[in-house]
Amino acid sequence: MVAPRIGLALGGGGARGLAHITLLEVFDEMGVVPAVIAGCSMGALVGACYAGGMSAKDLRLHAEALLSNRVEFARYVFGARKTKPLELLSLGGLASLHLDGERLADLGMPDHLPKNIEDTKIPFKVITTDYERMEEAVFTTGSLITAVGASIAIPGVISAPRISGRIHVDGGVVNPVPFDHVRNGVDIVVAIDVTGRPRPTNGGKAGNMELAIGSLLIMFNRMAELKRALSPPDIYVVPKVDQFGSADFFRAREIMAAAGPAKDELKRKLEKMISSSPA
Repeated sequence: MVAPRIGLALGGGGARGLAHITLLEVFDEMGVVPAVIAGCSMGALVGACYAGGMSAKDLRLHAEALLSNRVEFARYVFGARKTKPLELLSLGGLASLHLDGERLADLGMPDHLPKNIEDTKIPFKVITTDYERMEEAVFTTGSLITAVGASIAIPGVISAPRISGRIHVDGGVVNPVPFDHVRNGVDIVVAIDVTGRPRPTNGGKAGNMELAIGSLLIMFNRMAELKRALSPPDIYVVPKVDQFGSADFFRAREIMAAAGPAKDELKRKLEKMISSSPA
């Protein structure tokens, strides 16, 4: 029996995207290797690591080591590797200080990963938004760190790199769950949506940044719903991670644990589809 070819799409969601790691464990446990992976925003970062050769177990250990200790993380960001405080923070516009997307991608991705997208072990597509052309861009070649740095560049929060002279920002702005880019040549399309909903204010005040991010989440959800209605993937899994904020990176263990039920759901659905696929 010839194993079906699987296309995997990993959506964006900030810290909620750490849930992707738990669901990637399904593929490792089943001994199934996706034929192609596409990712945007946090899905691009996690996807780059997985497509680059890391196992889900290694990804989990990497995330826990990087994010479990606030003090150690701050030391790592501002003192270790080649990134200095004034380099990680770049001045963009009047009186606005932004994190640098490309350097954050470099921080989040281990050094042993391939330098270029075309060299990943699993074919990989990074989704960004070409700001000046107002359209989606799909990268299958070129610098992995630069493309991922662009894909995670939330407007107003993380500064974006220029690629071929143009600014590229968060891929979720145009395609929050890019399953349309893993359809060609596969038998099963799997999409993982970690966008989530804005956290409830419970009658309290919400800061400007919280409202801005929450508004983006509303837009991303509506876009994903429309795409799914027009041309649904074979498997669409939504981990229950609404209780976490998009910036709750220091709750990595909790986020990955919360994705446990979604992992079970994905495994059941994937096993069923594989067993029913024609030889």
